[in-house]
Amino acid sequence: MVTMMKQNLTTIAAKTLSLFQRLLRQYVAPALRMTVSEWADKYRFLPTDYAAEPGRWNTSRAPYQKAIMDAFTQRGVRRVVAMLAAQLGKSEILTNVLGRFVHLDPCPALMVQPNIEAAEAFSKERLAPTVRDTPVLKRLIADPKTRDSGNTLLKKLFPGGFLALVGSNSPAGLASRSIRLLLVDELDRFEASAGTEGDPFSLAEKRTSNFWNAIIGVFSTPTDDLSRIAAEYSLGSQEEWRHQCPGCEEWQWVTLWNMRYEYETFEVDGQKSHKVTVVFWRCPDCGHEYTEAEVRRFPQEWLAQNPKITHIRSFRANSFASPWVPWGKIVAEYLDAGEDPEKVKTFVNTRLAEIYRPKGEIKDERVLIQRREKYDADLPDGVLLLTAAVDTQDNRLEYEVCGWGEGEECWGIRKGVVLGVPDQQETWDALDEQLDRLFYRADGKGLKVARTFIDSGGHYTQEVYKYCARNGRKQRIAIKGHRLHGIPIIYQMGQAKGYAIPLVMLGVNEGKEYVMQRLINVNKPGPMYFHFPDDDRRGYDQLYFRGLIAEKKEPKTVKGRKVMAWKNVSPDGRNEPLDLRVYNLACLYSINPNWAAYKAAVLGIKAVESAPKNKPENTKKRYGCVKKGVEGG
Repeated sequence: MVTMMKQNLTTIAAKTLSLFQRLLRQYVAPALRMTVSEWADKYRFLPTDYAAEPGRWNTSRAPYQKAIMDAFTQRGVRRVVAMLAAQLGKSEILTNVLGRFVHLDPCPALMVQPNIEAAEAFSKERLAPTVRDTPVLKRLIADPKTRDSGNTLLKKLFPGGFLALVGSNSPAGLASRSIRLLLVDELDRFEASAGTEGDPFSLAEKRTSNFWNAIIGVFSTPTDDLSRIAAEYSLGSQEEWRHQCPGCEEWQWVTLWNMRYEYETFEVDGQKSHKVTVVFWRCPDCGHEYTEAEVRRFPQEWLAQNPKITHIRSFRANSFASPWVPWGKIVAEYLDAGEDPEKVKTFVNTRLAEIYRPKGEIKDERVLIQRREKYDADLPDGVLLLTAAVDTQDNRLEYEVCGWGEGEECWGIRKGVVLGVPDQQETWDALDEQLDRLFYRADGKGLKVARTFIDSGGHYTQEVYKYCARNGRKQRIAIKGHRLHGIPIIYQMGQAKGYAIPLVMLGVNEGKEYVMQRLINVNKPGPMYFHFPDDDRRGYDQLYFRGLIAEKKEPKTVKGRKVMAWKNVSPDGRNEPLDLRVYNLACLYSINPNWAAYKAAVLGIKAVESAPKNKPENTKKRYGCVKKGVEGG
């Protein structure tokens, strides 16, 4: 009897094991083998909230996305790096990766964005609509508004795992529990340190060490020579999205530097704009030219430059791969950037997926002294608006008044010093004498300073706040410089503590970049050009120009991470002219002037409405072929 029972139990166990093995083979194993692109094609729906082409996902619409997505489930791959231009569907790739793991292979997951605001935006604008419109995800991730769902804007719970979304400046979010799936978005825009904890990317990486099957995805557009995504890309397979030449059939990296084009130039709101009429791509091997349609009809695929590396798959694609961005639009954006270094940098990074390498530095102030010119009046004819900036020191106030015209052309009007401790009323009264005065044009018309930015850092913060509170109607505004890297020149608009006055936080590193690149790159009068008067009495002497170029960018290690930081290299350490020009530029940006309206008001003429972009007037046909060797080439 006992023997019979043992035999029956053995038979039942064997049948049970066989059943589980069959179920595993039939249901579980195929699901785990499903790639991200297969999952997306079968289950994903694009929401109407933001998608230009809502409805069921179709990977073949942008074929370069397939290999990037599928690398996350490829045997032996531990890291996926994507150095991509803008508008290539990066956010959708990340969303598909998350969706596949939540549905088929749930685990602890972390997404790191540059800051908490970006994390919240991704959660609200991308993830939430996708979960709502994709049934398999809607069943797994409860709406945060549902009672007792346990979900919040930055944390999503689902059977078998969770997803946390954090900013790179959040040490608590980066250093807590272990995770298996790590997704990093816009690495090159991360903070240098998460609070006092050090490099945020390294902190996040350490959280994957407990999982033998951890997978890390790193995405970003590149920036400069210290670009972290470029470094990550170089450590991997270095795959480029190549097009096959219709003539010689060689596989080529299609980029702007091999384009020939024709275009027309016209003006919109006083700014030059361009309409590209013809674009040809010239094969660098055979030299033959082809239209966009001809090139797109031929095969495209990923080609690895470093195929021996198999555990890190790294990808690079520029905007010429996008099915949504016509090549003529890309070329027009390049032409619109002109000599504006900020726009050129943005174009090179976000359209070409290339590192931006600006021109060199100005090593001697004599270069700028030789650029000085005679003014016929207080204000040259091109000046339509005045701004002022004040730098607060312990024993003086330094100020500069700048004149601005169309295209952000700038004229230095007066640089001066008010001697006196800032806690004395007479010091501020002397400043008022300079800021309240009328500056005259040659035609007799006078302008006053429209707005003044005043530095409230240092030892006299309260005195600055009090002065700005008394002079709010005169647009005297307190500012404070922020030393974080990668933040815009106008970073935050807030309120001064204890006072009902505005306080503007400035991204001074970005501001110095703007000023220096205009000095270096813009060498003829016109948009972005800096004019200086040949008149020492206005304050533009050798000491001024020495202070204007007192800093240069050098590599620096911050919390274990290399960044390009501004270093004062002036023999006397005086850099106030550079700070003042940054403040003036930020002040202009805070006004956001309508140049046509200012021109009409100052010159007493009727404002002319700009021609619509789709109907250019007074156009003139131009031709161009971008050569390798300019910025970004």
